[in-house]
Amino acid sequence: MEISPDVFTTDYAGEPGHRTFYIQARVGSSVMTYLLEKGQVSVLAEKLGEMLLTIDPDDTVKGASPARDPALLAEAQEPAWRVGSMGLGYDPDTDRIMVVLNEVEPDEDDPEPAGSVQFSLRIDQARSFILHAGAVVAEGRPTCPLCGLPIDPEGHRCPATNGHHPVE
Repeated sequence: MEISPDVFTTDYAGEPGHRTFYIQARVGSSVMTYLLEKGQVSVLAEKLGEMLLTIDPDDTVKGASPARDPALLAEAQEPAWRVGSMGLGYDPDTDRIMVVLNEVEPDEDDPEPAGSVQFSLRIDQARSFILHAGAVVAEGRPTCPLCGLPIDPEGHRCPATNGHHPVE
C-alpha cells in the first residue's frame, strides 16, 4: 500500500535511556504510528540525506542544522507494529522519495503475515524529516568521547578505559 502523507515525522516518549521511538504519518485526520529503535531513526535520516544529495548535490539539507518542529507532531497513537527493515527509493518521474517500512517478522506461531507500508514523500518532506530526526536523536543521553556508548546520569564505566579510571 502506497501512502502520500501530509506529514511524515518522528518522535519519542519517555526519558533518555528509556525512550520509545516512533515514526508517524498523517493523511488528513488519519494518524499512522509505527514503533522503531533510535538507531533506525538515525539511519533513516542519514540515508535520506544521502539520497537528497545524490538527487541534487546542492540541496539545502547539506548545510542545514537539525531543528525540532513541534508543529509536525500529532498526539502519539498506539503503534500499528514494530518496524524491522526499511527501504528507500527514488521515482524521478514524480520526484518523490519512497520510504518502505516492514514489520518485524512474526514468530512462526503467529498466523498473521508481517505488515508493510510504503510512503511517497515530497523532497521537502524528506528534508523536514531529516532535520527534525537529527534534533530528536540528539536529545538523548550524551555519548562517551572514548567508546561512543551513552553516558547514564549516574555515571559511565567506559570499556575503553579498561577499568583504570572513570570518564568525567
